[in-house]
Amino acid sequence: MKTYRLPLLLIIFGFAFSSSALAAPHSLFVPAKNSDEVAVINTSTNQVVTQIPVGVGASPIRIAITPDRRKAFISDLLSESISVLDTVTLTNIATIPVYNVPGETTITPDGRRLFVLHQAPLSIGDPDHSPVAVIDTATNLVITTVLIPGQGAKDILFTLDGRFAYVANNTLGEVDVIDITTYQVTSIPTAPGSRRLCISPAGDRVYVSNNYGASVSVIDTATQQVIATIPVGVAPMGNAITPNGEEVYVTNQRDGTVSVINTNTLTVIATIPTGALCQRVVITRDGTKAFVQNGFSDTVSAIDTATHTVIATLPTGHQPWTILASPNDMKLYVCNGGDTTVTVIDIPSLTVSDTIADVGSGPWDLAFGR
Repeated sequence: MKTYRLPLLLIIFGFAFSSSALAAPHSLFVPAKNSDEVAVINTSTNQVVTQIPVGVGASPIRIAITPDRRKAFISDLLSESISVLDTVTLTNIATIPVYNVPGETTITPDGRRLFVLHQAPLSIGDPDHSPVAVIDTATNLVITTVLIPGQGAKDILFTLDGRFAYVANNTLGEVDVIDITTYQVTSIPTAPGSRRLCISPAGDRVYVSNNYGASVSVIDTATQQVIATIPVGVAPMGNAITPNGEEVYVTNQRDGTVSVINTNTLTVIATIPTGALCQRVVITRDGTKAFVQNGFSDTVSAIDTATHTVIATLPTGHQPWTILASPNDMKLYVCNGGDTTVTVIDIPSLTVSDTIADVGSGPWDLAFGR
């Protein structure tokens, strides 16, 4: 039996090629809610390469992309539909009818199902329940509808094994847990205005920002019970957990501060001033920095997670709403919902490196495609 040895240069080339396939994606998809289109940005050039229409009066507001990054699903807030985009051909390939006011969406870890929250009741005849549409991502068909109590569900995430979906039920002050094998719903009382969710790296806890309750609820995912309620600032909104699972960062909208929670003691160990109407928080994958968008200050605050201090305040466009870091921790992209731009922040140098113009009116969400 012969043994074949590849030349070293070929091995290096093959490694470089496989590594490049895992590098940061080149396309950024940005729904512009006032323009009824989704902008596609080349992240190498920071140029808009095309605009994909989603329908007149649709008001695209949220985006979810399959794990293989080949399909994007857009929540059309005002047209009771989900637009499906092919991220390779950059075309709108389907429109899926759903229910009134589709909002937050997420895709199961296996990529097979899309869950769509609706911020309105199922019907006039049933004002006490709102629908969660479940869509087959291969066929683009609604395969079932799960009813949850109340109206105005605001956030959804899956447990790491994909077995349960946790839904922040803003109007009832609870978290609804959907078993995705049976579609049965269990409701966990939290505090008024449950708004945003994050899950620990180990998957054993879900943290819930209670927007009207000035607190964060901690849910044990094994027992599906609240194990702690932690006081924070006024109107807590966004939250994120460090990669090592040791701290949770929570934005307090009305205070213009960020509360840092120690996950071992379940207490606030730092309060960091940022800016007006701070909402979203993103922590870099290396865990060294947290970024907070300040919607009414037109800035992003960069926080050193070791010292719990703001180390840079970076100007953005008008009313920054959504932020997203590149997978390689090199760039932070900021949707400026009050104008037509996306701000690009260089993470290593903590400087604004570019402003992408003509994205569309009211860019509202961000996701990487291929």
